[in-house]
Amino acid sequence: MEREASRIRLQELKQNKARESKHFVNCPLDYDTKKRLERAASENDLKMTVIVKAAIDQFLKDNGY
Repeated sequence: MEREASRIRLQELKQNKARESKHFVNCPLDYDTKKRLERAASENDLKMTVIVKAAIDQFLKDNGY
C-alpha cells in the first residue's frame, strides 16, 4: 500500500515538472535593443532571459492577460 502511494506521488511530481517545463520564444532584436539588454543584465548581475521574462510578464499583466 505504501509502495503504491510512493509510486503515485512520484508520477504526480513528474507530471508537475513536465507542466512547468520551459517554453522558448525566439524573437529578433535590433542591435541597439540587444546592447541595452546586455548592459542592463550586466549592470544588474542578471541573465538577459530573466529581464525579458519579467518584461513580458509585466506587459501581459498591464494589458489584462
